Amino acid sequence: MERPIEPSASHSLRCRTRYAAGTSLCNNNKRTIRMNKNKMALLLLFPLCMASSAYAAVSAEQAKQLGTTLTPVGAEVAGNADGTIPKWTGGFQQKPAGHQPGSFSPIPFPDEKAKFQITAANADEYKAKLSESVYYMLKNYPDYRLDVYDTHRTASAPQWFYDYAAKNAVNATSAKDGLAIENAYGGTPFPIPKTGSEVLWNHLLSWKGTAVDTLYRLYMVDGSGRRSLTSVIDINEFFRYSLPGGEKDFDGWWWWHRAKTTAPGRSAGEALVGLFPNDYEARQPGSWQYMPGQRRVRKLPNVQFDTPNFYVSGLAQFDEAYGFFGSPEQYDWKLVTKREMYIPYNTNALLAADPEKTLGGKFIDPSVVRWELHRVWEVEGTLKSGKRNAAPKRKLFMDEDSWAIVASDLYDAQGKLWRGGIGYTAVSYDLPGVITLPYQSLDFQQRAYTIAGYIKNYTPVEPRPRSYFTAEALTQDALR
Repeated sequence: MERPIEPSASHSLRCRTRYAAGTSLCNNNKRTIRMNKNKMALLLLFPLCMASSAYAAVSAEQAKQLGTTLTPVGAEVAGNADGTIPKWTGGFQQKPAGHQPGSFSPIPFPDEKAKFQITAANADEYKAKLSESVYYMLKNYPDYRLDVYDTHRTASAPQWFYDYAAKNAVNATSAKDGLAIENAYGGTPFPIPKTGSEVLWNHLLSWKGTAVDTLYRLYMVDGSGRRSLTSVIDINEFFRYSLPGGEKDFDGWWWWHRAKTTAPGRSAGEALVGLFPNDYEARQPGSWQYMPGQRRVRKLPNVQFDTPNFYVSGLAQFDEAYGFFGSPEQYDWKLVTKREMYIPYNTNALLAADPEKTLGGKFIDPSVVRWELHRVWEVEGTLKSGKRNAAPKRKLFMDEDSWAIVASDLYDAQGKLWRGGIGYTAVSYDLPGVITLPYQSLDFQQRAYTIAGYIKNYTPVEPRPRSYFTAEALTQDALR
């Protein structure tokens, strides 16, 4: 069970005393009274321990920080002391001239030049503000570099999302040892988080729009440097949790997902429906797949955790998608700290570029990636006893302004860095907000990587009905 961290106005992380109780067998009569007192203390403490599996919302007084010293989703409004991170002033809310609906054009801040570069030669100087995976890339690939630009805090969301976040702050609770959330809807569930699982739920339920359509490209670059387009998927998303005014008939399935593969030819016509819950103890994700060769729909097994991701030829795990995907049940999640980190941000230029030219044999062309200094939350996951996962330990880093995972480090059974992840955060003018796509998974043993979500469009649409996200709908669509 994870330990809550007490929030404060500055989001500093203060240690709290943790009590561990134990007893020893003793036949010494002189200690009987003391042992009985200890047992009574344990009995009194036991209900408190049980209650801690459902962490309370913050007080109304603490919630007053939102919209004042904290942004409506819980980031620090103020910049940092040396001015390299500016004050948040609302993010991008207006569509710029020349914007094409659904697109990522125009590129933000097109006239800016990189302030400096981080390379293998000076990586040690900046190591404290890099994920271990990015540092590894710099030290092992001499031509890899980070072009660092001025920081722009462009993340935003609609006002109704902020209003829901304010309600959640004083009502939402993390339950069932972090496997479920209760009394949360519509906005960031835990804008003033106390535990690692609360930060993880903030990522899962971060603002990504209400309903969107996109064409999703996935690539694999193997150890020899050969690039392959592994999947092209037509995706329809309905983030049901983020439907304004929809809380009265919300049934706990927060994400409705439907996808149809259009390429390569051997997979064309395959279709998938997925539903994802806000209570992973009471429910498991439901996934159904249509196979055109068999002309039938089958219910998929539990496609999560370290199951090889068939969309990228098995080179990445399913739980690496978007930085972390699926149930949090396998890990104990510890909230480590908040710190400054260089991460890709405002990377619309990457999405505008041709992936056939930018996806190199070892890494993405550095000239199309914009890096900025931002504050991130660091959460560490340690595999629970009795659970199995190829990554017994992982670190996740969430952007404070959007709650999206922007970097990850995965370790093997020997504690050695094994895999990593980098999220590329771009401005979506139509939401408005930022989305972290594509997401890159790095395999350091095979010296290979995958890219998921190299998209050209991200188009808000009217939500489709529940009947669209069913196994029956997959069959009906295939028979037309």
